Amino acid sequence: MLKPLIGLIGIVLISGCVATASEVNASPQAATITNPNAQTHAELQQVIASLLGVSSVVISDSAFTQYSQEVIERALHKDANGLLIMGRSTEIPDAIQLLTQGDKCLLQHVQSGNTANLSQVRCKLEDAQ
Repeated sequence: MLKPLIGLIGIVLISGCVATASEVNASPQAATITNPNAQTHAELQQVIASLLGVSSVVISDSAFTQYSQEVIERALHKDANGLLIMGRSTEIPDAIQLLTQGDKCLLQHVQSGNTANLSQVRCKLEDAQ
């Protein structure tokens, strides 16, 4: 009587551990921000700049509120007359995606795959469009 009960308890424990491990290792999914404010906006700009390896970036106040992905173009260098210094720019813009994994929000530079955790930002799964 005791052996079947111990076996049943073992199976339940093992299946519980497997379920927990799969939740932790779940792949990140596209997300949108749920708490846009000055703090989260500043954090987004700082983390994006870090991912792109630049000193600063400018994003709109509504970035990541409707869509999980934003395109970041590098600022064009202009002379005093407003003309491009190096002519037309053919540089490909960078794509940044907001992701959620469990209860964490992440930003990913799409081209490189580099990711960074966000501490102030709260997010939810992106609505299917």
